Amino acid sequence: MFGAAGRFQQALAWRLNWSLVWPHWVWPLAVCAVFVAVGVLVLEDYAVVGDTIGHQRPIVANVVALARGDADATFFGPNRLYGVAFEILPFLAEQAFAADDTRGIYLSRHLITHLFYIIGGFCGYLLAYRMTGSRLLGLFAMLLFLLHPRMYGHSFFNSKDAPFLSMFMIALLSVHWAFRQGTVAAFLLCGAAVAILVNIRIMGVMLVPAVLAMRVCDAYYAGGGTERRRVIVTGAAFALAAAGIYYASMPYLWSDPLARFGEMLASFSRHSVRPFELFRGQYVHSASLPASYLPVWIGITTPVWALALAVVGAVGICGSAVRRAGSVLRNTALRFELLLVAGAALPIIAVIALQSVMYDDWRHMYFLWAPLCLLAMVGLRQAGAGLAWLTRCSGLTRHSGAGRYAALARIGLAALAALALASIAAELIRLHPYQHLYFNRLVDRTTPEYLKTQYETDHYHTARPEGHQYILDHHPGATIQLEWRRSKHDTWRYLETFTAAERGRFRFDPATDADYYVINRVSPTVKPPGLPAPLLPPVIYNRTVYNNSVMSVATPDLSRVDPSVADAYREIYRTTTRREPALRADFDFYRNDKTLTLVDEDCHPGTLSGAYQLRVYPADPGNLARIYRNDGHNHAALYGVRFDGKCLMRAALPDYEIARIAVVGVGEILSEGYLSELRQQYAALRETEPAIQSDFAVYVEGGALRYVRDECRPADTEAEFFLHLIPADLSSLSADRQEYGYGNYDFGWDYRSAKGEAIVFDGKCMATVELPDYEIHGIRTGQFVPGEGQVWHGEFYTAAYQAARAAELAARAVGAPAAQDFFSVWHSDGALTYVREDCAAGDTAAAFFLHLTPIAVNDLPEGRREHGFDNRDFEFAAAGGVQSAGRCLVSVLLPDYAIAGIRTGQYTPDAGRLWAVEFAVGE
Repeated sequence: MFGAAGRFQQALAWRLNWSLVWPHWVWPLAVCAVFVAVGVLVLEDYAVVGDTIGHQRPIVANVVALARGDADATFFGPNRLYGVAFEILPFLAEQAFAADDTRGIYLSRHLITHLFYIIGGFCGYLLAYRMTGSRLLGLFAMLLFLLHPRMYGHSFFNSKDAPFLSMFMIALLSVHWAFRQGTVAAFLLCGAAVAILVNIRIMGVMLVPAVLAMRVCDAYYAGGGTERRRVIVTGAAFALAAAGIYYASMPYLWSDPLARFGEMLASFSRHSVRPFELFRGQYVHSASLPASYLPVWIGITTPVWALALAVVGAVGICGSAVRRAGSVLRNTALRFELLLVAGAALPIIAVIALQSVMYDDWRHMYFLWAPLCLLAMVGLRQAGAGLAWLTRCSGLTRHSGAGRYAALARIGLAALAALALASIAAELIRLHPYQHLYFNRLVDRTTPEYLKTQYETDHYHTARPEGHQYILDHHPGATIQLEWRRSKHDTWRYLETFTAAERGRFRFDPATDADYYVINRVSPTVKPPGLPAPLLPPVIYNRTVYNNSVMSVATPDLSRVDPSVADAYREIYRTTTRREPALRADFDFYRNDKTLTLVDEDCHPGTLSGAYQLRVYPADPGNLARIYRNDGHNHAALYGVRFDGKCLMRAALPDYEIARIAVVGVGEILSEGYLSELRQQYAALRETEPAIQSDFAVYVEGGALRYVRDECRPADTEAEFFLHLIPADLSSLSADRQEYGYGNYDFGWDYRSAKGEAIVFDGKCMATVELPDYEIHGIRTGQFVPGEGQVWHGEFYTAAYQAARAAELAARAVGAPAAQDFFSVWHSDGALTYVREDCAAGDTAAAFFLHLTPIAVNDLPEGRREHGFDNRDFEFAAAGGVQSAGRCLVSVLLPDYAIAGIRTGQYTPDAGRLWAVEFAVGE
């Protein structure tokens, strides 16, 4: 046996030695070539998803507007917070190769995104090779990076998260290389790589303090003055390159760098909020996710053995750091490995601690796969070292065939690693083209309905045709309302894939009733009532889906249409642009009585990839279509054409009087009469005293509230508005609101309701909200950011309510108070009542803390038992506090369990406790 093993080992050694003739990067380049070839072959199998259309247009428009010197006017909306370091690549490719057809544009975008992903994998090989000196471990890390099914699928159609993942790997390589080289040039390049990373996503800023901290350690342990100066200079070069290149690449920072960078950092923990996410069978709000959300999603969508190896690698690195605690700050290799552990663990901890908004599984954190696969490579290396240790412990090292045993052990471990990689490659092939829906075996993949009822699945709606088929097959006779962003020609070509009977069940007119409405996101979280959740049929693991290529959208370029039609559009352009536009924005708006025409004089080919949404607000609400009456406007799809480098969109306008015309994501124009009316309303409001004066002035006018802000910035309209109304009669409220004592009417700026409006004009913000028809005694309103708290708040109460409420609370504050400080506190009738004489307006601004210590700890809610007391903190206004006759009064009910002691007072996040009292209640 040993003779055969020896011959095999000799043959293997010969082949490995022969491979040394080739440079170490030849084999990974060959792997890249294979991935590129496969990517080109399957490119058309991946769908155009909503994010591609939704984010490409405004980001690239920002670049074009900057070239025109009109930056600040462009950065209105959430896309101002995103850089264009990656988005500029497909844009330049479109310009260089004159890609005029929409299908070609999106194919090229998908190809560039995928090529960048492969580059990230090659850099993963280089980094792993530099860390270990092993080609096989480098190839393992590279293949593991590229073969993750979810990442592979996203590498075609996700132009935000996939490029950030690849760039994170590139940045890690640059950090490792810079510390190995130690030169100014190396740290300048490292700073440039980190700047591009932060440009793509602000969370990449985490590498900046990590690099600087390691450089500070190097300066501290430097051998002499010359070496210390070199370290300081290289660290400064990194910082200057990172800051300078990032600043230059982010035009939004130019006018106010510090404030706007702070705004970007704040966005790290609060993305735009999705209403609900399906997670472990329940709908959870995206702004208040359970702590398990991110770990569970990573755990069930990543190959289990890869996660196990990553844990082994992280534990081994931490163990080495503990053993070498005295020298860890000087050990460059170990410090970098600790950086990988921190890069994988700290973002998860930060998301949980900051309660960051997340949705669509863990796609915002896909960059974690870069350090995780490198940690898995370290874990595999440590497994090999462990086998060698076991061989020595077993006494085989004293055997004459010890070398053969060790070689066989290494060969066996390499074979297991190869089999593991082959297993996920097979899974990737089996799921094609739905690799982004991969789940591992920690969840039930055999029960057809399990995943659909437990987790979000196709949130990128790439399986929309299968969703249609699911309704047709499982709901006989049901009709489907289509909401298409493509041309009618392409819609009909799509419908030809269904039978004639099935085609008869689709509806196209938005005013027509249908049993099901197909929405942009095939997701159970935003469905109309009755829509199956989600539309994906019994999950792809049962292979009930088929290839879905929705990339064949019709070209809007006039070079491919009938010459007479092209001439007609050119004549429209010449006639329209002879006059001044009503609005200059990304498109110039031209309007007459019958048509709206939008023109972009310098239009890139991808601009007209889909339909824009046109909203028409009639002056008379009676002209609203039935299904849009709750929105306050009629809307339609707005398509266009491209010719001679220009884009033109055109829509017929209805014959009724129009107050506003808005094109979503572009701009809106107001009729002269409507604008004049708005100005008059604003001037009249400003001549009166507002009921509430804060970030917004709030006026009570007739049966409506008016919110007004003079100098309106984009961020002023992004936070949600809360509106709490206290009725004169509680029976006016719905049964579920009566226990709270107020009606809740929260709204967003773009609430699209016929009961009011929100609009920006002349640099001012003004929103109108109609009040319900019952008698109102109090109003509490303001803005809040979900998961963060209030931005501002104010309250207004009628004199009758103030007096009645103050008398009610004063009746509880009789006799000697239980405690006295800034407020006097009475304990009676199962409630605490707080009173302050000579109360100023700011005395109630700080929050109140209320900590209750029970006689029996088991009476506490389960989550509070480990703390030993109950936390009932509250806000003065939210608790129904009033100010009357110079006094401030507020009362809160106590729980019905036996209380031993009470600690209460006021605090602010910045100053801490302002005052506090403590007193005993029971034994």
